[in-house]
Amino acid sequence: MTNHEANSLLPRSRGLRMVVASVTAVALVNLQWWAVLAGQQTHWLAQAQAQTAANSTLAILCVPTNKKTSDEAEGIERLLFEASRRLDTVRPFDLSPQPSQEQAAKAAENVEDALRALLLRTPKRAGERLAATEAALAEAPNAGDERLLSRYYKATGLAFLANNDLVKARDAIAKSMVLFPNQTIEEYSSYGASAREMFETVKQLITNLGTGDLKVVAKGGRGEVFVDGAYRGTGTAVMEDVAAGPHRITVRSPGQGAERKTVEVATGKVMTVEFDLKPAPFSQELEAGRKVLMDNFTQPALVEDRIRELRNQLGADQMLVLRPKLAKKTTELNGFFLGADGVFKAVKVTIDKDEKYLDKLAEFVATTVGSKLVADPQTAALDARQSVVTQNKNAGAATEGATAYIDPNAPIFDEEEKKERPITKEWWFWTAVVGGAALLGGGIYLLTRGKAGDTSATGTLQFNLNTSVPKP
Repeated sequence: MTNHEANSLLPRSRGLRMVVASVTAVALVNLQWWAVLAGQQTHWLAQAQAQTAANSTLAILCVPTNKKTSDEAEGIERLLFEASRRLDTVRPFDLSPQPSQEQAAKAAENVEDALRALLLRTPKRAGERLAATEAALAEAPNAGDERLLSRYYKATGLAFLANNDLVKARDAIAKSMVLFPNQTIEEYSSYGASAREMFETVKQLITNLGTGDLKVVAKGGRGEVFVDGAYRGTGTAVMEDVAAGPHRITVRSPGQGAERKTVEVATGKVMTVEFDLKPAPFSQELEAGRKVLMDNFTQPALVEDRIRELRNQLGADQMLVLRPKLAKKTTELNGFFLGADGVFKAVKVTIDKDEKYLDKLAEFVATTVGSKLVADPQTAALDARQSVVTQNKNAGAATEGATAYIDPNAPIFDEEEKKERPITKEWWFWTAVVGGAALLGGGIYLLTRGKAGDTSATGTLQFNLNTSVPKP
């Protein structure tokens, strides 16, 4: 096809030709855009499906046979809730909502980045992350449990150590080890010889610390008391000979919002802390639901209707409602399970009270909801970087011949950010898009400049180049 024939097929109006050129350019750019995304479509779909599975929530409710067995039912409900933390693809729905979840998640992310920066010997970056964590925790004092605070104090201590501020480093790491005593030297080895030495120093220091007494009072007498993650009783908990230093206290009760406080226990002193829990948003619905279920537990049809309604009121995806019967050597659980797919079924199990009791409770929950069990998060190491130090084959003692190297499972920041950064955030991507659109639009416009209707003036332009150099 000749240029004249091509021009004859295009609109005569210059304005209309510009519109056609723009539309064509946008269409071509969209085709390129779709080609970029098409290769990742399957990956994104898989991620979305995995995220949906991981975000499924399970509410567990234990209904007493009568008011006299209320404490027993609440105790089993607490154990089952702790067991549900071990589910692989299901998250427990907390009937006593934890405060400041978003702030806690952001603070935990910053602490993780700080520890990784210290691992890579970049203390300045660690300091920036720790400053952001400190600001978040100051804004939301309830945010974060003892594990988060212990990791924060550890990272702070290591940052002080990197700046050779030994006294502040010692004090910060001491706070970390008081909050989370089960730390090991392997968790410090990856940060260098000075970190190992500081760990041993602080370990000896803590054994010589004084102790005090701690009394926690929940107003109303119904709150479950946890000190540094360990259950200490309901209502009022009194603990003697508590290590001096900071301790994280959590008080929770189903239907009430949980509260957290950090207290400083002083040597030879008695520290008293009071909590006054406030109703959760679904407090009334939960209380009314318990009563209906307790009075009508032998009527499956009525129970099913109430469980479906209560699940929607709480906002959970799945719900397990049980009526426990505690004997001297066994625990019998009868009840009903409503799955995320709407399937409703009766469940029943009898569990022996032996050394595997808690594991059997967890297995029952996992089997009921169709999930797998993972390691108990409460027993996990504070800092999992235990494989970053290897023994030199030619060396003798581990402390003398150990060679530190970066964990291959912990990517360097630059590579990690480059991998996670979407292509639409890159400046060169949009430069290429705009430049390509301009070239395509300009090319199409030039092609559309036909002879027909062309009223522009024409003429001849002559250049006379004189290359001679004038004499001075």
